[in-house]
Amino acid sequence: MALFSENFQWPSTSVLFESIGDGARDGTAEVVERGGRWILNSPSSFSYATGQPGIRVLTASLDGTPTLIRGTIFVIDGDLGLRVDELRVGSALDDAQYITVTGTFEHLASACSHRHEDGAARSPSQPLLFPAVDGAPQMEATLRSGENSITLVALEPVPLEAFETQLAVFQALLTFATDLPCGRLTLVATEASGQTVTVFGRDKYAPFERPRRTPVEHSLRFSGDWIQHAIERWWAAYCEWKPVLQILVGLRYQPGYVEADVILSSAAIDSVSEALKQHEAPQLTSDESLPILEALELLSGLNQAQKAAVAQLKGDLGRTTFRSRAEQLVRRVDDDTWQVARVSIEEWTRQLIKARNTIAHAVSSSIWEDDLSLRGIRDANWIVLTLVLLTHLGVPDPAINRAAERLGARYIARYRDLGIFS
Repeated sequence: MALFSENFQWPSTSVLFESIGDGARDGTAEVVERGGRWILNSPSSFSYATGQPGIRVLTASLDGTPTLIRGTIFVIDGDLGLRVDELRVGSALDDAQYITVTGTFEHLASACSHRHEDGAARSPSQPLLFPAVDGAPQMEATLRSGENSITLVALEPVPLEAFETQLAVFQALLTFATDLPCGRLTLVATEASGQTVTVFGRDKYAPFERPRRTPVEHSLRFSGDWIQHAIERWWAAYCEWKPVLQILVGLRYQPGYVEADVILSSAAIDSVSEALKQHEAPQLTSDESLPILEALELLSGLNQAQKAAVAQLKGDLGRTTFRSRAEQLVRRVDDDTWQVARVSIEEWTRQLIKARNTIAHAVSSSIWEDDLSLRGIRDANWIVLTLVLLTHLGVPDPAINRAAERLGARYIARYRDLGIFS
């Protein structure tokens, strides 16, 4: 995981450090900037061998404040230096245990606003509960109205990594909720001893500094009294559906070539359908498949490649298709909602299947040059995934319909002649 700490202001361009662990010797380093990242240039202080971890941990006193520095081996000016990935300013303990963490995120304040379609509002003073996830224990979360901050409290002291895990799940939810990349801006932790530590780094993405959308443009907000239920479902899906939600968030954080986005979003649609236990009947019933299976059994003298092909054909006879899974998935959302979203499900399905198969199998087709169609399919995929997930999270119908309305209004102007949007 890439970590960012370039927003730290060094009090001096020279750092006197001590090493914790193997692979580094105590020394003095020059702080150098390379491509927006900080590098500690200290000739002969760092070593590296093939198969050896590239992480090094140092301690230093920066302007009189104890600091832990964690970084990755980096070649600079023909020697080995250290690319700084994390700084803990206020403590030099590598194995410290923490009780609270407060982080600030882009667009969080607007996601905490309330609109009438959200129904009854929850009390801002009531903490939310983040379920245990990926080895991190359950934590209490407090969102401050009008602020971009969230505070997590652990029942017992835990390593910083446990808070990082919970914040990563929350950051994914915040990105989905606001329909925008939401980088983390600050992180302040409190050790079990009461010592305050400011952490730079430990974030998967650098801040994006995108203009915020007004709350009316969000897919969901955190102010309704139903949000605890939605949180529990999101946390469960984050564990059980991997990597579906990561793909979903990645499409907002780092959009790639439109062809890749179509394939990734199609894979997410397929995986969500599977995760929601869609059991669409195969194309052929067992009676319809029987004569084909009997004919296959009569084949003899086959080599290994032919036997493998026969086995695959037998499996395909009882397997659901991507089309059937996609069609059943959209049925989880009311027909009226699709109309509000201005999406023609029949046309979307037809164009999605054609594009997905063409790209996945590298078939020569005019669709490779039809950038508008590919973008329309990708954006329609986003709408489908958004509305299906909002339904799964238990968001009230008025809030889902509001999200559908603003998504439809956003995209129909771009694709009026595409057929998917009507």
